Amino acid sequence: MRLEAENAQVELGGRDALKGVSADFRTGALTGVIGANGAGKTTLLRALAGLAPLKGGRIMLDGEPIDAFDRRETARRVGYLAQKQEPAFPFRADETVMMGRYPHQGRLAPETEADREAVAAALRDVDAEDLAGRAINELSGGELQRVLIARTLAAQTPVLLLDEPFANLDVRHCLDILAILRAQASGGRTVVVSAHDLNLAHRFCDELLLLHEGEVLVSGNPRSVLRPEFIEQAFGVRAHILPVNGGEERHFILRAPEEEE
Repeated sequence: MRLEAENAQVELGGRDALKGVSADFRTGALTGVIGANGAGKTTLLRALAGLAPLKGGRIMLDGEPIDAFDRRETARRVGYLAQKQEPAFPFRADETVMMGRYPHQGRLAPETEADREAVAAALRDVDAEDLAGRAINELSGGELQRVLIARTLAAQTPVLLLDEPFANLDVRHCLDILAILRAQASGGRTVVVSAHDLNLAHRFCDELLLLHEGEVLVSGNPRSVLRPEFIEQAFGVRAHILPVNGGEERHFILRAPEEEE
């Protein structure tokens, strides 16, 4: 399902958080949205999910403005994982993941076998089967994050938007989740994630969108985006690029400018 931002503009607290962002998020690709704190990553993902009112421009979903769909219709098409979520009630982990199925369920309708299978598969994918019966307010930050990712996956939407999905995850689970998202994209979904780790973004993403002060600084494949001059402009750090595996991969060493004086 094609997802596009056309000159998207969002105002937050009297400032322009997005200043005319245009981007085409390709079906079958894992797209990473990167940039410094305050660059507009979260605002863009919220706008793509239809959750941030636009001051101007449009978000298009399969050729239709996203605001043409009601909330449930949008939720059938777009799965969204917010950056910060605090559990308000001590639901079990499996109950929390089941909430991802609500767009597919009739009002007050009982769970179906398809719902239960989707929940079980999502928990299995994120290595959280053993957490199913535990209350989410008793989980560690990393365990909770995996359950919330499972909830997003359980919705089985053609578009997946995940804001900082790797927060609180240990190295192994971070790599596992990235592999899952790559597989979701390869399976025909449109997958967009915001991320801070440039090494992981380069290794796993098919395309990158680098935001700077609410605008697109550059977009394209990771090699064309993660160039020292763009990294310094966006993050205020200097990047040294080391070739890995005969140049097929890259490793980025980042230093503040004063470290090299």
